[in-house]
Amino acid sequence: METNRVRDNPLSGRPYSQILLDSNFIIALLRKHRDLEDEIKAEVRGKIVIVVLDLVIWELERLARTRSSATATWAKAGIAFFSRRNYPIAEHKPGPSDVDASLIAFALTEKIPTAIATIDRELKSALDSLGIPSILPRTSHGLVAEGFHL
Repeated sequence: METNRVRDNPLSGRPYSQILLDSNFIIALLRKHRDLEDEIKAEVRGKIVIVVLDLVIWELERLARTRSSATATWAKAGIAFFSRRNYPIAEHKPGPSDVDASLIAFALTEKIPTAIATIDRELKSALDSLGIPSILPRTSHGLVAEGFHL
């Protein structure tokens, strides 16, 4: 029997995980021409749903308008990437309008296990202290998923 059919069987009762994407993670992987969805699915076992917080989209739009030409170009590429992939866009929770704080608040208040994909060291440290799973890119290829207990 194929192992992926056993592991990913939707009837197994195993919950799925949500992966929230931080804007810096998106830009970093797009700059290196890496497919973030394929890499996340290769690293995280089981069913996953990639979710984008509305504040992350707004941050990419702001970066596309106000930053240096290189950053603006990759922020625009991130926006185009989302328009092609049709990931669910989640509304941020009431409270902080800071993107990192909103990502944490969303992950803590969701009933569905939620991880955050980022390259921000301060955010990663906060995630570790709160017990929120995280996904980080390796330097050349692949990702590192930490804190998953499914």
